[in-house]
Amino acid sequence: MDIGEIKKEILSKSNLKELDAAHKKYLGKNGSLNVELKALKDLPPDERKAKAPELQRLKREIDAAVVERAGYLKRKEIESSLESEIIDITAPGVKIEMGHIHPLTKVQDRMNEIFTSLGFEIVEGPEVETEWYNFDALNIPEDHPARDMWDTFWLAPENRESETKNQNLLLRTHTSPVQIRYMETHHSPLRIITSGRVFRHEASDASHDIQFHQLEGLMVDKNITVANFKAVIGEFLKGLFAGKVQTRLRPAYFPFVEPGFEVMMSCANCDAKGCPVCSKTGWLEVMGAGMVHPNVFKAVGYDVNEVQGFAFGIGIDRIAMMKYKIDDIRLFYGGDLKFLRQF
Repeated sequence: MDIGEIKKEILSKSNLKELDAAHKKYLGKNGSLNVELKALKDLPPDERKAKAPELQRLKREIDAAVVERAGYLKRKEIESSLESEIIDITAPGVKIEMGHIHPLTKVQDRMNEIFTSLGFEIVEGPEVETEWYNFDALNIPEDHPARDMWDTFWLAPENRESETKNQNLLLRTHTSPVQIRYMETHHSPLRIITSGRVFRHEASDASHDIQFHQLEGLMVDKNITVANFKAVIGEFLKGLFAGKVQTRLRPAYFPFVEPGFEVMMSCANCDAKGCPVCSKTGWLEVMGAGMVHPNVFKAVGYDVNEVQGFAFGIGIDRIAMMKYKIDDIRLFYGGDLKFLRQF
């Protein structure tokens, strides 16, 4: 097998298709050189030892010649394409527009800034959660309405299950699981906030969607009371709305706090006159809150006789709607540039 003749044959190919055929002729599955290489195992040891290096050398040289010719042919194709392409160098360039921060991100950053100035630490957690962290550890038993399959996006009909912690997977319905994960690995005193996207299986309207953003906070120490919560939230709302809104607390039930209450805010979208965002009431619930339930502390291994604290959750989307006077939450996720460019 003359390597010189083989190289001449390879150099004579004028396109990649012909070059590929030449490569297969010698090194394909049934190529002549490949057949000889496979036949080495049937030769006597001395003859195989003498012939094998020569065949391997031929294989390397053929491979190198094919690669070199392929590179040349590809360059020629590109050059030919460029020569046939008409470029008007006098035409104006295409302006690349600068991007900007999404309104939800702006509000979330501002909220984080206020809470960190109050000594809170920002922590994060996964959006795909287990049933234990999303429900069980938060004092939400299996038969609680929040566990109904229509309220939650379960990720699989059959999931793993542990004897101690239910491992069924779902998209988190709130950011509270991050608080559980944090308390499992940290001791009190602590002040944390966590924010991110959460998911609910519910009908969409002007103030509800299947996904939204939530910020939750947790403060735990020996002598934390509702008065501490009112002071912290008062400073937060004052910083966020520059004192332009009124707030009030009303009793409410949440399984992970006791006592629990809702924080109501006068609707900034309509100046408390009534609009679709506040359901014509002039008031909008912006967060649920309360003193952490003892069962939650027990789930993470805290001594309920030594610590107490408050927890709260805020809908970032609703805050953004009031701050920017947006009357439909779905506008945030529609991808309409005319809407987004306003911020």
